[in-house]
Amino acid sequence: MSPYRNYKLLFLFFAGVSILLLSCEKEPNKPDLPEETLLLNHWIWEGMHDVYLWEKYLPGLDPDTEPDSEAFFYKLLYTDDRDSWIVDDHELLADMFDGVELTTGVSARPGLISDTRVISIVEYVTPNSPAADSGIDRGDIIIAIDGQSLTSDNYYQLYYQTTATLEFGEWNGTDLVSNGVKITLTAIQLNQNPIIHSEVISYQGMKTGYLVYTQFTTGRSDEWLDKLNGVFEDFISEGISSVVIDLRYNRGGSLDLSAYIASTLGPASAMENSEVFVTLIWNDFYNDLWMEYDLDDDGKPDGKESKQLVIRLPESQLNLNLTKVYFLTTGSTASASESLMTGLYPYTDVVQIGTATYGKCYGSITVDDWADPKRHSWAMQPIVLKYSNADGYTDFITGINPDFFVEDDLHNAAPFGSLDDPLLAKAMEEITGVAPARKKLVESESDFTALPVPRKPMLERIIEWPEKPGSRELF
Repeated sequence: MSPYRNYKLLFLFFAGVSILLLSCEKEPNKPDLPEETLLLNHWIWEGMHDVYLWEKYLPGLDPDTEPDSEAFFYKLLYTDDRDSWIVDDHELLADMFDGVELTTGVSARPGLISDTRVISIVEYVTPNSPAADSGIDRGDIIIAIDGQSLTSDNYYQLYYQTTATLEFGEWNGTDLVSNGVKITLTAIQLNQNPIIHSEVISYQGMKTGYLVYTQFTTGRSDEWLDKLNGVFEDFISEGISSVVIDLRYNRGGSLDLSAYIASTLGPASAMENSEVFVTLIWNDFYNDLWMEYDLDDDGKPDGKESKQLVIRLPESQLNLNLTKVYFLTTGSTASASESLMTGLYPYTDVVQIGTATYGKCYGSITVDDWADPKRHSWAMQPIVLKYSNADGYTDFITGINPDFFVEDDLHNAAPFGSLDDPLLAKAMEEITGVAPARKKLVESESDFTALPVPRKPMLERIIEWPEKPGSRELF
């Protein structure tokens, strides 16, 4: 049995709120909204007033007057909240958290060149995907889709089609031109392995474990946890002395899995002592509830040691006992990725190479309809907690700055594991004291300015909601 499985928590959402009856007599001067809209609005209003981290700051909107339920949700968000989401299909959201998604397997970064032209450069390709089978590689440049040149208005719609023909280009020294390659891809329901690449790199007489990791997920049946443990087993059998974790394209996932990985990487003494990985702050109601509740069944309130208020380093049978760990980051490095680094700060020398991270010290949960049978298919992903490391480090909302600033140059993207990759090369230089010789970079007269990619919400905390003694009065 994997060393993580016994630590994993089961979470069921319990809403301690009253369900409003929507068949009440309509009040004067209120719009006559469809019953489905009213149902969704009250579900949103009740759920947000129950679990939202910034519950005390929710505006006094009337759910009976909002004609657009999705817009109503976003109107409720706190000013500083850029990470709460709502979707109309909770099953698709649940699949995504397991790494299952309708996708071609291409992760590409759109951006502007010459201030006007849009291209998209492949960051990575998921193994065993349609893109991988077609031969698409990291660094390939998409210049058109379905015969249409990309623009800032159409790139998102064109890229996320179920079937699309991608046209590729290359630099000729002064300009970006078509190379004649066109590939048609059709998205499939893919169980995506978050381990994009792993190997042991031998350089200057030293062995370094290198892992490219794109999502903190165990998978539907712990299959991706098994793969992750297999990587750490390989590192141990190869006798590595250092590890580089590549989180450049990792937008987050489970905080509990992040704690397990921290236990595997960090000093054995921190793991054996079950040191604090992160502490969690909820809204006032849940802070009090977790302290008063007996989740560990020892016959007394859990107090500040509640497992909903503190995550400690769990046991890992694969502990590497490292005193220094190297991380590669970009602005797409977020959430659980940031918790892994900051959670290790008190116990391990963390060396961060790349660019500043996204900046998310918050966790969310999935809230679907709590009625049985369910009345709708929607799900909210509201922020419900803020985390700090054992030293109280938090509020890094503008991102965590690297120790060594190195741009992720997708113009000259090298294969994962290649020492021509400037971020990995810098890590190897810091590990060995010798900078790898790298091939000359391709010069471009056009700068690449990344365009926004809508971030997927990720499940940070799988929460075991106790059945609360009584309901919370909200009205």
